[in-house]
Amino acid sequence: MHLMCERLSAVFAGVLVGLWYGKTFSEEEKPKEKGKDKKK
Repeated sequence: MHLMCERLSAVFAGVLVGLWYGKTFSEEEKPKEKGKDKKK
């Protein structure tokens, strides 16, 4: 049972980090796209 809790907490932490990374990465992409549009 203790191992189950550790696995669930690890998966939950992984999902949170994935969501945070996804938001950060998408925010970094937007200015780059705007910069490309301005150069054109």
